[in-house]
Amino acid sequence: MKKHKNIIEKSLEQGCIPIEVIECIEDVCVHVVDSTGKAICYSKGCEKIENMKYEDVIGKDNDELYNYIENESMQKYVLQTGKKVQNVHVKYKTISGKTVDVISSTYPVFSADGQKNVEAAICIYRDISDYMHMAKTIDKLQNDLKNQQLKDNGTQFTFKDVVGSSVATQECVRQGKIAAQTNAPILLAGPTGTGKEVFAQSIHNDSSRAHNSFVAINCSAIPENLLESTLFGTVKGSFTGAVDAKGLLETAKGGTLFLDEINSMDITLQSKLLRVLETKRYRKVGGNKELEMDVRVLSALNQDPFEAMKEGRLRSDLYYRLAVFSITLPRLSERRSDIIELVHSFLSTEAPAMGKSLYQISDEATEVLTSYDWPGNIRELKHAITHAIYMAQYHDTLLTLALLPPYIQKAQSEKKIHVKYLANMEREKNKSLRYTLTCLEKQIIKEVLTNNNFNISKSAKELGMSRQNLQYKMKIYRIKSDD
Repeated sequence: MKKHKNIIEKSLEQGCIPIEVIECIEDVCVHVVDSTGKAICYSKGCEKIENMKYEDVIGKDNDELYNYIENESMQKYVLQTGKKVQNVHVKYKTISGKTVDVISSTYPVFSADGQKNVEAAICIYRDISDYMHMAKTIDKLQNDLKNQQLKDNGTQFTFKDVVGSSVATQECVRQGKIAAQTNAPILLAGPTGTGKEVFAQSIHNDSSRAHNSFVAINCSAIPENLLESTLFGTVKGSFTGAVDAKGLLETAKGGTLFLDEINSMDITLQSKLLRVLETKRYRKVGGNKELEMDVRVLSALNQDPFEAMKEGRLRSDLYYRLAVFSITLPRLSERRSDIIELVHSFLSTEAPAMGKSLYQISDEATEVLTSYDWPGNIRELKHAITHAIYMAQYHDTLLTLALLPPYIQKAQSEKKIHVKYLANMEREKNKSLRYTLTCLEKQIIKEVLTNNNFNISKSAKELGMSRQNLQYKMKIYRIKSDD
């Protein structure tokens, strides 16, 4: 200990501070290693920010204690070179599992024999995790502002923003790029959340009209009595309160008009739109003057177009007019190889903006993410990853199953149960359907009860049945808690 005191005291220009005092300092972190790299001093401040105990550190090498993420061990560098380093940002993960950001200054301690041998390296540092979090929060606000600032033509996306290397995704991109080089109407079909507007904007930005406006309207979001005037514009006096106003066809002149959820448009208005597409001319509501239409029309619907026509929600003649090019965007469950690519994309853009450091995905989370069916498609996946980022601690770097929304974890748990029992039923192939279903029900009920320590209310809720019904099933299947 006396030797250690002498070493540390040599490094202090002003007087001699006892090693016991240094080790008790809580406001500043002081970590000293000897010439072999072993820790000989570790202050209370170090314990506080690194979540390690003095006795667990003393006598150990830095390589045993830390895994460096940004920059190397400054103490090792100083021992090797004999040069001091000041105000260096170092990020590392301790053996306790905590990720720490610090600003450190490290100084060599030379021997008194005049040979300039480095006897030790004293590192003084302070935690800047809160400052880093604040900086990332500011970055988030700036990114949010940047995202809100659209391109001059009113768009945010190009084909470069389409994530996914699957055959299905790349085929849609190929078709979109071909369609963009024409002036023909394009219909995008696909379930909600598959990225239809991203494709619509990308097509516009890849077309000859890219320097002009992209104007989008969701036909289901505007009341039927207002949609016509919104599209065509109005003339003052045409109805009570009417003023001279441009419609979207005029606003988008020279550019692209995107009609989302076209199957929500009133059938009568669909016939008027069809005529405009055929004649390239239209009139404002209440007006007599014909105006020339100079827009490229893109449209989208969230169901199969032939089903929409069969249900009477889409005129067949309008469909064939709108779908000169038709591109069907696949469900996320039909292109599972894109899921992890999308997750990494969301992590790289959303996590830093929220002040988090998630950039890896655990094997268990990967399995769940790629096996879940994602009925909400890309939008639901982004929601799940955003939820995980919010739930993560600031020092977390790994996206785990526990960070995902509870309903996804539950769905995966139920799926495992069903898969297991269906596998068991495979061995009962020659039995009747009634027998198979009875066995399956009995096994599921028994497992749920066991998992809940035979709590009837909790098990009934998980199984989606009443307490009375569960008790009846237990009676006929002879399921008892002492089995």
